[in-house]
Parts: sequence; structure tokens; C-alpha cells
Amino acid sequence: MIAMCVTTLALVAAEASVIPIAVAVVAPRDVTDSLVNRICAEAAAIWAPAGIVYVWNRDASKDEAHRLAIEVTIDDRQVPAGRDSALGWLTFASNHPDRFIHLSRASAERLARGTPGLSDSTVTSHEALIGRALGRALAHELGHYIFRSKVHAPRGLMRAAWS
Repeated sequence: MIAMCVTTLALVAAEASVIPIAVAVVAPRDVTDSLVNRICAEAAAIWAPAGIVYVWNRDASKDEAHRLAIEVTIDDRQVPAGRDSALGWLTFASNHPDRFIHLSRASAERLARGTPGLSDSTVTSHEALIGRALGRALAHELGHYIFRSKVHAPRGLMRAAWS
């Protein structure tokens, strides 16, 4: 079902002019620009074949952020109850997704620390792994937003659990 939706999006995007989706990225100063860039690049690369283009704006003012389509917050906040070890989440109200996506750097760090063989990685390779993990989580949450659905698929980008 999800694959069919992505294919349909790709066909529609090929025939229509691409309208980029504006995204405000909010992160504390200790989240480096390079990590934010890796996260955004990973999510953009996943959605690019479907013809979906994002315009990322980390430096959006609070007023600008509220006007943009989506706001992504990257921080170390606690994962909501019932979403143990989630890397990202977005909430739904009345079966409609809100425009706020949260990514947990702390959850990604715990995942990396708990993975055998990653403890001796360089700073750069560690950041690349965290960026990839959070970028894929962001792509997944963007899928919920784009499809306006809480549904998870048995496999692929929209599956509920990742190994």
C-alpha cells in the first residue's frame, strides 16, 4: 500500500512542477551543523525518488518556523510514554498529524552505544551513523505526515520497528 502511494507520488511529481516543502529545523547549539546537514540529507535522499523536495531552514525565526509547513526539533528530550527507544515521533490529533516532528539524539546515542563494534568508531563515523539513523527516522515521520496516516507497513520505510 505504501509502495503504491510512493509510486503514485512519483508519477504525479513527474508530471507537475515540484513544490518544495518548507521545513524549520530547531536544535540546540550543541547539535552541530554537520549533524543537522547529515540528518536532512538522509531524509531528502530517501524522498527524492518520489519527487518530494524539502527546503531545510535551521535558522528560521520563531515567527518563520510557525509559518513553515513542518517543524523538526532535534534534541535530547525524553521519548513519550509507550514509545520506548523511539528515534522520532509526531503526534496526531483527530487522526491528523500535527506539523511538529521530534527526533531524539539521546535515543540514537543509546542505540549506537548498544551496538557491538561501534564503541571504537571515530568521531566522524559516529556522527555519520547518528545522522543516518536520525535521518531515516525523520524520513519515516515525514511519511506519516505526507500520507496523513498512523499506519505502519510490514517492511520498508514505514515499518514500525527497525533492527
